[in-house]
Amino acid sequence: MKDSRSVEPNVRRLLACISFVVLLVTIALHFGLVDVGQWTNDEFGIIASYRDKPWPALCDRVMRWSPRPVSELLIWIYAWLVNLTHKPFIGIFLGLLWLMLLSTPLIAFLQLRMRFSRDWRGPSLYFSIFAWQLTALFLLEHSPGELFYWPVGAAAYLTTLSAITLCFFQLACNLTEHHGGRIIAALSLVFAAGSSETGAFFTLVFGCLSLIGMSVDKVVGTVCNRKILWHLIPALFALGLFGLLLHNRARTQEALFPNPEYHNLYISLKAALGQTLKEYLVSGHRLSTRGILLGLLLKACFFLAVRYCWLSSGIKVPRKQVLIIFALSVVATNYFSIAASYYGYGGLTNSWHEELRQCMVMLFVATMGLFSCHYRPRIRNERRGEWLAALFVLATVILLVPRRCTALIHDYRNYTVCIENRNKSWASGLADGNTMIWFSPPTGQVANTLIFPPGTYDLESQNADYVHIMHFFNKSVLEIRPYIEKYD
Repeated sequence: MKDSRSVEPNVRRLLACISFVVLLVTIALHFGLVDVGQWTNDEFGIIASYRDKPWPALCDRVMRWSPRPVSELLIWIYAWLVNLTHKPFIGIFLGLLWLMLLSTPLIAFLQLRMRFSRDWRGPSLYFSIFAWQLTALFLLEHSPGELFYWPVGAAAYLTTLSAITLCFFQLACNLTEHHGGRIIAALSLVFAAGSSETGAFFTLVFGCLSLIGMSVDKVVGTVCNRKILWHLIPALFALGLFGLLLHNRARTQEALFPNPEYHNLYISLKAALGQTLKEYLVSGHRLSTRGILLGLLLKACFFLAVRYCWLSSGIKVPRKQVLIIFALSVVATNYFSIAASYYGYGGLTNSWHEELRQCMVMLFVATMGLFSCHYRPRIRNERRGEWLAALFVLATVILLVPRRCTALIHDYRNYTVCIENRNKSWASGLADGNTMIWFSPPTGQVANTLIFPPGTYDLESQNADYVHIMHFFNKSVLEIRPYIEKYD
């Protein structure tokens, strides 16, 4: 009979490998739906404006409406390709944005690989589980919806998430202690600031808190290898973009809800406190005892999975101050996002903002999991830590994956219909004549984006959404046909 002590490591590794494979398959299944993402009126309006006046339209959006040089440049390049070929290229564009997010742990992995010995199979497995579980939770913990499947929204907010996640991995792996890591972290912060207002606020808060921390270290005489420029330059860049936002856009926003929070700073900040706490407890707007318990259970499992995966990887835990600054920056950014929505519109708007905030909550939990690694027994059982890592990862997966399976099956079942209806819509729009037909796709449960209400519209329609579509295809009449599900 085999010695149980020789079998145990194989069982632990098998559990870890099963967890890793499940995470990768889950991410791959979500990634496979990028081609069923949908355009909204934003794509039709923006891409048509870039077709008619390429450079003036770009400058107008960046300097006046949307001070997002990075994401607007990405959309400008995308619009150039669409206008050149007369094809939407939704899958290709979204796929490239997804790859930015998926590459963030790989960049850190390659940097760590250079610093570890050749025999790094054990630690690399647990680091990989930690990294890909974070990415999987970005998709599973809430509806990915517009954040991952809407081209214009993803260009701004998925890019922001990718940049902040890249900065997180650089900090978590202590890579900013070296020159290359500081450059990558600084570029990620600049990228985040240039992608969206949320990213600009995060960069500004993170830079300011880091500079305050460095000043405190200097006063108390703490010696650490940190440089000022990689914090200062992104913070100044974010400050400039934030100033443009406040000067141009904040004053022109119109109220969407008849609430007292609109353009009332005190009431907006007060209302945002309760909403922020609610979003950290449970994803979505519904607050119930069951939802809170499930939300806390999920976050507890993820917290412990992060802790034991990191302890099993053998990677040095980052400094407490670095983790505290990152966590505070995440909380402040979510609070700012909610307060800005109350102040600018009178209430919460745009589901993609909420989806981004839920991803930031997962980043916060991961940061706290790393922080807890500073508190552990001096002599710990490594085998016990590896068992716990695999078990808590599996527990997190079991809580999330089964309830997403039905939605994934639904979207893959309608995959062909979505592509066919899009092709027919574009063929009708590009055909000769003044009238076009838009064939609505089935409503997605994972790749859930805006579906245009059915009806017949012309250039005199009050709703500008349909005018954007007609202007894009140079039509004067638009008929939107609803999707009618066929039963066998």
